[in-house]
Amino acid sequence: MSNIAKSSIKHIGRQVSAESGGHSIILDEPVKSKGTDAGANPVQYLLMALNGCLSITAESLAASRGVDLQKFDLTTTGETQRFPDKSSKVGKIKVSFDMESDLGSGDQHQFIDEVLKRCTVHNSLDKDIEYQFEY
Repeated sequence: MSNIAKSSIKHIGRQVSAESGGHSIILDEPVKSKGTDAGANPVQYLLMALNGCLSITAESLAASRGVDLQKFDLTTTGETQRFPDKSSKVGKIKVSFDMESDLGSGDQHQFIDEVLKRCTVHNSLDKDIEYQFEY
């Protein structure tokens, strides 16, 4: 399956318009970074994409296993590393899971481990990123 995304610089602060599959978003930077704060920055969208993929994967897995998933809330933090050559990358990601289901505690941890294993975005990120998961 292929996904296509298109983007264009808007020449307003650091704004970029992007669209994929008929859906549109604005990416931007905060005012302190010469943006207009009209949208999340690209790293924030990366973290939201990770959360979205984990959540969709969890909902799908729960449905296929007959798990009553009442709550699956995620709070994700990404730490950006800056290098002397002015390049940067996300070096650490911390994901905190707040899950309620009909599974016992140990089974919930196994369920989350399976979600992590199946999540396309998680699997696509650089393996050198340091992860911390809290359940």
